[in-house]
Amino acid sequence: MTVFSLSVHAHYACGHSGACCTAGWNIPVDPHLQTQLGATILVPDASGTCLFFDRPTRLCRVHRDHGEALLPATCRQFPRRALVDDRGVFVTLSHFCPTAARMLVDDPHPLTIVANPPAFPATRDYDGLDARGAWPPLVRPRVLFDLATYSRWERFVVNTLGGDAAVEDAFATIAHAAENLRAWTHERGTLAAWTESVLSSTARTGAARALDCYAPLLEGAYARVCRMVPAGLPAPEPQDSVDRVWDVHARPEWPYATRAVRRYCAAKAFGGWSAYQSRGMRTLIAEMLVSEQVLRVEAARACQKAERPLDRELLIDAIRASDHLLVHLVDRDALVDWLGAVEG
Repeated sequence: MTVFSLSVHAHYACGHSGACCTAGWNIPVDPHLQTQLGATILVPDASGTCLFFDRPTRLCRVHRDHGEALLPATCRQFPRRALVDDRGVFVTLSHFCPTAARMLVDDPHPLTIVANPPAFPATRDYDGLDARGAWPPLVRPRVLFDLATYSRWERFVVNTLGGDAAVEDAFATIAHAAENLRAWTHERGTLAAWTESVLSSTARTGAARALDCYAPLLEGAYARVCRMVPAGLPAPEPQDSVDRVWDVHARPEWPYATRAVRRYCAAKAFGGWSAYQSRGMRTLIAEMLVSEQVLRVEAARACQKAERPLDRELLIDAIRASDHLLVHLVDRDALVDWLGAVEG
């Protein structure tokens, strides 16, 4: 099958930061590896470090001495997040990985979707959401895309976020197009032709109003997301006090962060599991909007902790913290159910 990724991820390679090996995660060991690794679960030590992590070299001793095949599936896949459907394999990354986060900030090339990227060979196994044979994603409740038309929509979202517009303007353009697509009926011709007409149009009259239906969702979004972290996991404490820090330290520098923020949101849209878990396009847009809100709070928190204005390193820290929450902590079913309220 063809493998697709965002261009910003196409040359990913492990930077040996050790972040995943010192994250404090309990790693289940595949049954066929339990004898070799001597455990059913790899439990970290008191500092959160995996027992196989070699701190001086920042390498996994299992990977170094025996190769990737002996790694538990969790380790072998991280930071890859895959969606497999009848079009191919779509690979994005968890930006809790410092290397992945830096790529969003530092990659100088235009953002596109690429086929068969060097970092993700078709011969590799990708364990993620397998939607092969499933119904295609929904335009709105009870109305399905076909896969080719959904791909056209996905490219539109990535291309819009890969442009030069302010983040809110890019969101408005995407939301406006989504509302026009949701208005399709069979009297308008084929969905494919209608979609092409909508996405090719440059008319954006009233685009900003297309975001109005998401406003109630965004009120207190960060705190709501934190409450979706299951008991026993380290949920961040919601803080209202970051508002002043945001205004003083993060907001003035946010234009500097715009490109990375757009790319972060594109990584939520591309190959998104929500396409198959939700009831329509509004849910996919809501996920991007909430992700951007989470990133704003984490940027303010990073500034607060460092006691300085937002810069490259703090932006990377904020991106990592955002995906730690959104990818690794939150109850995804609860998140998608909540976001789906915007479908009306």
